[in-house]
Amino acid sequence: MRQFSVSVYANENLVLSEVLGKLEDEFPLLSISVYGNSLAHTSLSTATNEYDVLPAGMISGGDVLLVLSDPKDDMEVLAQFEGDIVDFTGAMTGEDVYRIEEPIAYLINAVQIKPEDMDAVALLPAAVFGKSGVDDMISQTRELFTFTNSETKVFEERLPFNLFFSDANTGFLSGFRQKIMSETGVDADIRMGAISTGFVLDLYFKKDVNKDFGYITESVGFVPTMADICARKRPVTVFRSKNRLSIAGDYINIIGLQITDAFKDIIGE
Repeated sequence: MRQFSVSVYANENLVLSEVLGKLEDEFPLLSISVYGNSLAHTSLSTATNEYDVLPAGMISGGDVLLVLSDPKDDMEVLAQFEGDIVDFTGAMTGEDVYRIEEPIAYLINAVQIKPEDMDAVALLPAAVFGKSGVDDMISQTRELFTFTNSETKVFEERLPFNLFFSDANTGFLSGFRQKIMSETGVDADIRMGAISTGFVLDLYFKKDVNKDFGYITESVGFVPTMADICARKRPVTVFRSKNRLSIAGDYINIIGLQITDAFKDIIGE
């Protein structure tokens, strides 16, 4: 097998670190370079490698371009890439683009049930808003015990020991809810709790469903905590009855899973 070269574009390291680790484990022969203006001239370490992040303008070619962050001002540079593109942002277009779905939308679509035959409720982690969301959750938790307040990046209301609810048209979760609706046809009730990367998706079916859901096949009787679920090697844990499916897992892990599947398709494994 020939060695493939991969250019990874990212402007924050929350998803980046996890994805690099998965690519190293799954494809040890990949030659990986990392680019991104916000992280340029910094170093990033994984369990096996260290990467010097270069400015996006230095992307000059390669077999695969992995886009993890909104290109914004770098779109002109990325648009010139001539190889296969794996895109988590929805910004890239073309025949050779492998689109990575938002994890909640990905899982709803994976059950292959008509949208009108199901209802959905999703409990989201702070990671939906990237590193800024996780940073806010951590700093707000710390502030509760030190009786201080500092400027937030995402959450105007305090997230720790709280639960945010969504409305279809107003509030900071409305855009996410509309995105899920546009990608799945399901108007999911979205909530956000003080969890960094774990999520729970409850799907309620309007009639008994006794079928194989394809990719989502693992069922368990009991798992005690979200931490236990996120620590498992499998991407999701499934709790199932004849008219309900509850899917729990690590949000970033679902992104990484789709990316490694795309690379397997490109490389031919």
